[in-house]
Amino acid sequence: MAPRARKTYNLGTMSFQGKIEASCPSCEEAFETPVWSFVHGEGDPALREQIKARECNLLLCPRCGAAFMPETAWVYYEPGAEILAFVFPESWSGDEARWREKMEADVAQMREALGARLPVDLEPEVYFGQEGLGALLESEDWRVDERDVMAHYAKELGLQVFKASPRWARASGAPAELPYQGRGQPTREALIAGLKALVAANDRLTAWSDFLAKLEKDRGAGVPPAAAAR
Repeated sequence: MAPRARKTYNLGTMSFQGKIEASCPSCEEAFETPVWSFVHGEGDPALREQIKARECNLLLCPRCGAAFMPETAWVYYEPGAEILAFVFPESWSGDEARWREKMEADVAQMREALGARLPVDLEPEVYFGQEGLGALLESEDWRVDERDVMAHYAKELGLQVFKASPRWARASGAPAELPYQGRGQPTREALIAGLKALVAANDRLTAWSDFLAKLEKDRGAGVPPAAAAR
C-alpha cells in the first residue's frame, strides 16, 4: 500500500509537512521522512521554485544515495493566481477516476472546514507528477514579466488596469490584467480604447494586441470576470 502523508489543509500563508515511511526503489531501504503535504506558493517562494524544477519532495536514500520521488500526494495553493492543485504520483495515473473521486471528497472537507476562506468557485486541478504544475507555474511567471511591461506603459499613458480572473485568462489565452481608459469600473468600450492606446505605444505586447483583436471581432464579448477579492 502506498505511504500517505498526514494531511493538513490550511489556507493561510504557510506550507506544511507530514511524515511518511518511504522505501528506496534502488536498494529497498525503508526510512521515515518528512514530505510536503500542503504548499502555499505565495507564502513559500523557495518551494514554488522547487516545483518549477520538478523537485518538490525529492528524496535521497540515506543508505545508497539514490534520488527518488515518494508515492505520496500533496496540495498546491496560490490564491493570487487562483490555483488549487492536487498532485498525485505519476504512477497513480492508471487509476485516475479513483483519485479524482478522492480529491473531490477532500475538497468538500476543505470547504466545510474553511468556509469563505476557500472561494466557492475555485475548482481544483489534478496532476499526476509535477510536470503539468511546473509548466503552469513557468507560464504564470512569463505572464507576470509581460504584465510588468504592460503596467509601465499603462502608467505612462494614464490608463487604469482591470484585474481579470487568472483562471479566465488561462482558459481564454488572454492577459489577466487589462488597461482601460476612464475611471471606475471598465466597460467594453473603455477596454478597447485602453488596449488600442497600449498597442500603439508598444506593438510587441502581442498578448494584449491579440486580445484586442478578439474583443473587437466578437461584438457580444463583454468585460471579463474580475479577479476574486483578497
